[in-house]
Amino acid sequence: MCMHHDSTPIRTFENPPRNNATMAGLLAFIGVSALFIVAGLSQTSRLAQYERGRALLEASTVRVAIESSLNERISLERGVVAFIAADPRIDDGKLTDFARQIIMDDTIIKNLTVLEGTTIRFVYPYEPNKAALGVDLISMPAQAKDVRRAMTSRDPIVSGPHALVQGGVGLISRMGIFPIGPSGPEYWGQASIVLDSEAILERTGVANHPSLLFFIDSGPGSSMGYSILYGDPSILDRDPVVLDVVLPGVTWSLAAIPRSGWNTFRGLAAAISAIGIAIAALAGTAIRGLLMTRSALKELAYHDQLTELPNRALFWDRLRVEANRAERDGTCVCLCMVDLDEFKAVNDDLGHEAGDRLLAEVASRISVAIRKSDTVARLGGDEFAVIASVADQSGVEEVRVRLQGCFLEPFDLGTVSRAAKASIGCALFPEDGPDVEAVLAEADRRMYHIKHGA
Repeated sequence: MCMHHDSTPIRTFENPPRNNATMAGLLAFIGVSALFIVAGLSQTSRLAQYERGRALLEASTVRVAIESSLNERISLERGVVAFIAADPRIDDGKLTDFARQIIMDDTIIKNLTVLEGTTIRFVYPYEPNKAALGVDLISMPAQAKDVRRAMTSRDPIVSGPHALVQGGVGLISRMGIFPIGPSGPEYWGQASIVLDSEAILERTGVANHPSLLFFIDSGPGSSMGYSILYGDPSILDRDPVVLDVVLPGVTWSLAAIPRSGWNTFRGLAAAISAIGIAIAALAGTAIRGLLMTRSALKELAYHDQLTELPNRALFWDRLRVEANRAERDGTCVCLCMVDLDEFKAVNDDLGHEAGDRLLAEVASRISVAIRKSDTVARLGGDEFAVIASVADQSGVEEVRVRLQGCFLEPFDLGTVSRAAKASIGCALFPEDGPDVEAVLAEADRRMYHIKHGA
């Protein structure tokens, strides 16, 4: 006794829907496009980083040149301090000879000055700077703070640029002189050198660098507060590379950008993205085409082209699946063989086109008559087969009646309408045979018996 079981659609080899192929192609297009866009952005980012790295390297070379140039002159100042500290009573003639020897023809050093206390006692060269003699620098607001710092420090202090007493502008490095007295080192005065800032910037490549524009400021920590040493402050608004120029007693800020501005590489990113989109379109189209071809091949392999019904191969697959489920769930499977009567006469009288139309119309009517979970297949020629899940023998008769109802009305064959009949043989699995092959053979035998009996 078979138990009724509401069957659900069984596994099939049906083609993937057309929209699945389109969706796969679209996803491939989006994926490849995104990959190239990300690659383009990544490449432009790497190039931008490379450009910044190159600018930073060139700016570092300039920074080292500035620090080296200034420290080289400051070391001469240390010699002056040591010379005077050994004998503070040294006369101006000896100081002049000593200054001439250490300065020689260095055009960056504008002058060398010696303060006794805080008042200028000696200056070299004399003629262009003699107006400074006797000036107490404590009375000069721009220099007073650094003068006081040098009175308590034995390290060089760089400041400026300052407006000079004798005229002009210059950077000043000053250093306290502390001769050894009875109680140890005692403040005596200061030695300072005045440097031509424009000459330093030109010689170190700041003013005439072939590929970079610079801006230098003394920073808020200098004795004069924030002070522009060189360049256009708008450079700070153009995302510069920034380095510290470390000098005795002060740290300058060196900012640099390319003379032509930073390259955004947008053209490269756009080109890579455009190439990627073109490749993505080709890839998406190719994938869609492959899936459509695969779908068409499956259609050819498992479906009848005339009626679009499952063919013999797909019929057997569905039959075995349904039989396995019937054995597992205790249900029954109805197998019906349908063979058209006098089909050869239709072909002979009306032509093969009418015969093909009759087969298509029969397939359509049977497909409508059975449930969606059942299967109708064309096994070949004018022979059809139906698989239906039923509860018992009465379900077989119900299927037979539905199939017979498909042939009550004439069929439209295009130019004419013609009645058609069919021989229908049905069998029940597992009652009519131990396996599906035996049951199908029994249904086929019954169909031929009806055909020959008719």
